[in-house]
Amino acid sequence: MSKANSLGKEAVLLTISKIMTLMITTVTSMLLSRFRTFEEYGTYSQMTLVVTLFSSIFMLGLPNSINYFLAKADSQAEQQKFLGVYYTLSTLLSLLMGVALAGAAPLIGAYFKNPAILTFTYFLLLYPWANVTASSIENVLVVYHKTRMLTIYRIINSVCLLGAVLVVQWLNLGFREYMIANVAVYAVFAVVIYGISYRVSGGFRIGLDKNLIRTIFAFSLPLGLSSVVGTLNIEIDKLLIGFLMDTEQMAIYTNASKELPVSFIAASITAVLLPQLTKMLKQNRNKQAIQLWANAAELSFTVISLISAGVFAFAEDVMSLLYSEKYLPGLPIFRVYTLVLLLRCTYFGMILNAKGKTKDIFYAGVASLALNVVLNPLMYWLMGMIGPAVATFLSMFVVLLWQLYRTAKCTNVSFGQVFPWGRVGRIAMVNVCFAVVFAGVKQVLPLEKWIASLGESLILGGCWCLLYLLVMRKTIKRAWDGLNRGGEEDGNS
Repeated sequence: MSKANSLGKEAVLLTISKIMTLMITTVTSMLLSRFRTFEEYGTYSQMTLVVTLFSSIFMLGLPNSINYFLAKADSQAEQQKFLGVYYTLSTLLSLLMGVALAGAAPLIGAYFKNPAILTFTYFLLLYPWANVTASSIENVLVVYHKTRMLTIYRIINSVCLLGAVLVVQWLNLGFREYMIANVAVYAVFAVVIYGISYRVSGGFRIGLDKNLIRTIFAFSLPLGLSSVVGTLNIEIDKLLIGFLMDTEQMAIYTNASKELPVSFIAASITAVLLPQLTKMLKQNRNKQAIQLWANAAELSFTVISLISAGVFAFAEDVMSLLYSEKYLPGLPIFRVYTLVLLLRCTYFGMILNAKGKTKDIFYAGVASLALNVVLNPLMYWLMGMIGPAVATFLSMFVVLLWQLYRTAKCTNVSFGQVFPWGRVGRIAMVNVCFAVVFAGVKQVLPLEKWIASLGESLILGGCWCLLYLLVMRKTIKRAWDGLNRGGEEDGNS
């Protein structure tokens, strides 16, 4: 089977591995939150939050360069040269970040009013390097079409992290011992990643090349700045609510505005698709690249819209299950963020990324942040607590339209053809109809008297999924076949 024909299978395998990893990670978090005290779990969360925020600043978008430069390379020698420079540079920058965070431990502790952070300086020193190194493995293995290897790596890594929690608890050890075990697991796997990358690439030399570094940063820096802007963009509505409303309402808004973790579907497809699109666009096969992306977006939207509609229809039960009934005052906000999931059906900057138009992606992030800054207080004044959630949805929608406009311009494809508007619209209408019908059925049926409301929703949701698959089977098959053909024209718009 050719590489183009295996795109769909690679995307599915990658998605399955992410689901399995997410399940194991969820269990790990559940156990960690139960086995450790609130102060201990909070300390761990604060330190990982600091590392995440500083990684977006220190790394300057460097991890985003792997897909582009490895896929673009014309020879194995070029790929090896890039990997050598990448791992040398990322290691130096991440270790520098670790030293800076370790030195800033007193300031971090003071900011969070948590002196316990000072006792985990070693975590702040080593975790940034291990975490940054770990972020490279997916892109490297996907470019080399080693999806099965990536799946095995992810599962083993997740199981080992879960094992660290279980072993520490079984031996009745303290939080200090857990943190040592945790960072040790991350460090071991970081070293393993160097070995895996060395093996699949055929070997590379550690070193720095000024010209290549300049080229890499010309590509990655706008993406890095976009990442920083994106982090602020995600938190702006919570910052406003925290400023304008009391702590209880802030807690309700924070939980209600958490997006369900379904974006991994589009992320998996993006990881597999981006190297292929980069090659196609380099060969000026613009229309074929757009068609391939359209098939991927349609396939992802078919799944995500089902989840979004189902959660929207049964939102009260879903929110009670996730956060308990005391958070139900945030139900309208939760429903708005359920609609935000629809905008996660694809990476709307994918073609721009594949074309190397990273400045456009950065401008889109800045525009989204600017819109959010303006719309959040305005919508709060007009609509109250739900306003910032609506503002987030509107700003995201406007910016993705702009990204599609820029995609159309740089590929010489009309705006009407740059995205499968008709197909996505039909899928959305199918789900709206299903949502109305099943929400109505839930109100009429008396099942909750015997199996509770959540049980009733689960049964109705199962019936919904079966009927949906029956109705959408031809659409799914056509998009799947188009994805596996590698973007050949299928005559559908």
